[in-house]
Amino acid sequence: MLLTAKNLLLNLLLVFAPLSIIQILYLLKHTNFLKKSSGWLLTLFPGVAIILCMVYPVVVDDNFILDFRRIPFILGALYGGKWVAIIYLIVTLAYRFTLGGAGFYSTLLSFTLITIVASIASSHFLKYSLKKKLLVAASIDLMVGVTSTVISLTVFETQIHTSSWILFNMTSLLGLLLATLVYEVFLNQFKLLQSVMEGQKLEVVSHLAASISHEVRNPLTVSRGFLQLIENDLESKQTKDYMELAINELDRATEIINDYLTFAKPFPEDVEEIDVASEIAYSVGVITPLATLKDVTITTKIDISPTTIQSEKRKFQQCLMNIFKNAIEAMPDGGTLTVTTKIEKKKLEISIADTGIGMTEEQLSRMGQPFFTTKEKGTGLGMMVSHSIVQAMKGEIIYVSTQGEGTTVHLVFEI
Repeated sequence: MLLTAKNLLLNLLLVFAPLSIIQILYLLKHTNFLKKSSGWLLTLFPGVAIILCMVYPVVVDDNFILDFRRIPFILGALYGGKWVAIIYLIVTLAYRFTLGGAGFYSTLLSFTLITIVASIASSHFLKYSLKKKLLVAASIDLMVGVTSTVISLTVFETQIHTSSWILFNMTSLLGLLLATLVYEVFLNQFKLLQSVMEGQKLEVVSHLAASISHEVRNPLTVSRGFLQLIENDLESKQTKDYMELAINELDRATEIINDYLTFAKPFPEDVEEIDVASEIAYSVGVITPLATLKDVTITTKIDISPTTIQSEKRKFQQCLMNIFKNAIEAMPDGGTLTVTTKIEKKKLEISIADTGIGMTEEQLSRMGQPFFTTKEKGTGLGMMVSHSIVQAMKGEIIYVSTQGEGTTVHLVFEI
């Protein structure tokens, strides 16, 4: 028993060894080196752990071997998704088949079961809380452990005692829970790293905006006033057209300055209870002429009862208008802009979907970053401002996009 426990612990070490390399690869993800390939490498190393566990197993007899390959298998399948699980299954069965013995059939049944269950659970796994993730992972491990134990003891003739099976399954369960915790710590560390980096960028932009915006806006306002006075005294139509163009450009510059000011100070100044349905209807009405000009049809489905949230009416409208405008501009050949709302678990969700060109995963990951834009002549300020306003309202912006099909922006607020 002592020798078996020692061998099991040594095999368990092979599970955790590749996890340290995952941390290095995540750091590399934030540099130019391996920026594109690191995602594939992160799913590769649980696969390496599976192979290592099978190469250095605990040999019981000629037919049966024990190892902890199911720990990295479950971990990789839950975090990587169904295709990763299928690849792991093929690799595991192929290697186990070369080893021979009746234990292959137990592996076939138990790991096929893992693949099916983990593939189903993986679609929502990343959204779960830590407690629920641990519960899901532990449930899969226990289910597979009980299944493989029963199959081995009743169907196949094995020399493994029941006490050894219990020790093996308990060690596997504890190992999986610990591996999941380590994985979550890694993920949270790098989310924190990314948020710190973004916070530093936003702080620089905020100080810059706050220091110069007021000084620049005042002379623009004065210049616009004098240009309007001069325009009234002009007789030449061509000169009036030039003057109107100059005034419009001043208005555009003032709008950009206002965006900077809103970004630098997104927190609502005049907080009040605003009716969500009314504000959406107002914003849709304002943006409709632009949509008509761009051959975009706007449809709404506001089926919530009178719902209010705490915010400043003007800034909430500005947030919606920026998103509407982006959605319309993402449909250069026309399309449909759909605005829907729903309330679920004390959360209000406003969904704004377009049928435009969509975005890549890299573009989605950079949405809301300072000066990032997908438009040729854009400044990136609009979505920066929207993100700042939503965050100030303690809300969340979630993007879902497919290239060639369109983008959906979800605004989620606590009510």
